[in-house]
Amino acid sequence: MWRYPDGTFRANPPKQIVENDVVRSFADLTREELDAQGYNEAVALRREPYTTYETQWERGEDLIYRETVVSAVVDEAAKSEALASQVRADRDERLRVCDWTQLADAPLDDAQKTAWAEYRQTLRDVPQQAGFPDAVEWPVNP
Repeated sequence: MWRYPDGTFRANPPKQIVENDVVRSFADLTREELDAQGYNEAVALRREPYTTYETQWERGEDLIYRETVVSAVVDEAAKSEALASQVRADRDERLRVCDWTQLADAPLDDAQKTAWAEYRQTLRDVPQQAGFPDAVEWPVNP
């Protein structure tokens, strides 16, 4: 990422710049020459999902701008709902994989079918667990 002379930040630098009516390749300029023209490498903050940031840009002694956190607020409700959605999707996949156990012609005896039916009910009850969605105890398939 690059900071441009107008203060904006862009993913890519220009291919060339004009300096004193001379066209120069951007890649051939030193960090100091770029700084004199108002161009600086910039390192953006790695943002976490469900978090709102207030940031500022600071130029280091190495002439690189780095984005720093002034404050960060996590939307715990959105984060928890996303995790719950992921856990439900995992649960649904576990149910899908064993759908065959409940078919009339499944090669299982009555005790095995009952064990699988109980396992499947336990999977359906996962969202009612006390620690859901942060701490889920997955049942062991029969």
